Amino acid sequence: MRTQPVIGWVTIIGTALSIFLIMVVVMMQQVSILSFAPETHRDRMLYGMFIHIVQPENGGDSSSGMSYQTAKKLYDGLDGVEDISYNNNGVIPCDARGTTDRVISVDLHSTDEAFWRIYDFDLIEGRFYDAAEVGAGSNLAVICESTAAALFGGEHPVGQHFMLDHNDFEVIGIVGDVSPLASKAYGQVFIPISLESWDPEFGNVIASMLVKDGVDFGHISEQVRARYAEFDSELAADGKETVYHGSPYDQETIAGGVDGSNTTPDPESGRRMRMIIYIILLIVPAINLSSMLHSRLRHRVNEIGVERAFGCTRRRIISDIISESLIVTVAGGLIGLVAAIVFAMCYSGLYSDFGDAAVSPSLSMLLRPQTFAYALVACFILNIISAAVPAWQASRLNPVEALNAR
Repeated sequence: MRTQPVIGWVTIIGTALSIFLIMVVVMMQQVSILSFAPETHRDRMLYGMFIHIVQPENGGDSSSGMSYQTAKKLYDGLDGVEDISYNNNGVIPCDARGTTDRVISVDLHSTDEAFWRIYDFDLIEGRFYDAAEVGAGSNLAVICESTAAALFGGEHPVGQHFMLDHNDFEVIGIVGDVSPLASKAYGQVFIPISLESWDPEFGNVIASMLVKDGVDFGHISEQVRARYAEFDSELAADGKETVYHGSPYDQETIAGGVDGSNTTPDPESGRRMRMIIYIILLIVPAINLSSMLHSRLRHRVNEIGVERAFGCTRRRIISDIISESLIVTVAGGLIGLVAAIVFAMCYSGLYSDFGDAAVSPSLSMLLRPQTFAYALVACFILNIISAAVPAWQASRLNPVEALNAR
């Protein structure tokens, strides 16, 4: 580090960057799979999404979200499902105005009453709407704490009315802010879902299912596949049939991305792609470090010659170079770990637009010690491989040639 500070620091930073990037990639993957409030049961959740209907005789092909009626036919009353909620797929931006006369943009999520049983919301005040109110299409709303503050200032929000895209709604409950990282439960304003749809088959409804402990997901999928066959018999009169794309999907499949309503997700492809990314993040810096180590050793040929002239063995020279590589790896690893911790502290603090009270994944959930250990060992092995060949070549130099090298 003293004789070649630039090469030394670049080597350490290169190792740190490799470890940091790997931890960030793993971290971002974990945050889409690990459970945290209100999605505290992600490991037991299945999601019925989309419907794909074709008309073979005339080449018709339509795919989209499901209507409420279609979702009920395909997913209601399945054996092994503890509870099921029908809610809109994602949020809709809307304008809202309360007693402060300030117009704000809010993310609207339409749900049924079971939504509040499946997800673990922090009810601060008031209550949730029930099945009768959902069926009646009541203009009731449950809003997040920070949204309530923006709409009503310091006033007591429960019982107050506000305008949501020119429609009047009454606030009946206040919940804690929800992190957008909880993609299926996120929202700032929640209202009863409309049971009517613009089409008998299509709409914007998903079925969120909480599976009983110990029930295999495959058991649920087999039942859904049979429901699709029953649904096909209903559609046959109109010359239609469904195309099954493996729904319902677990959290890992959702996190890997469902590319569309007319495609079948491939979780294995996602896993392979992540593995390729990990390898690239390790190999590319290793190639650069290898050339730097080779350059550094070429500049140290005279030093190696002095060591050989004083009787230092080849094994001792190689072990010294490998020890240096270990020190560089550990130093770079610690820097990469600190950078990952700083990133995790910022990343875990994502929250809704109006407040900082949203529940997000904890730092301990995002930072996994085994990930750091695996990345550190991998970097050390690659650094050893990078240093081993030039070290062996340098150790085999004739001491006289090494002393006279320039």
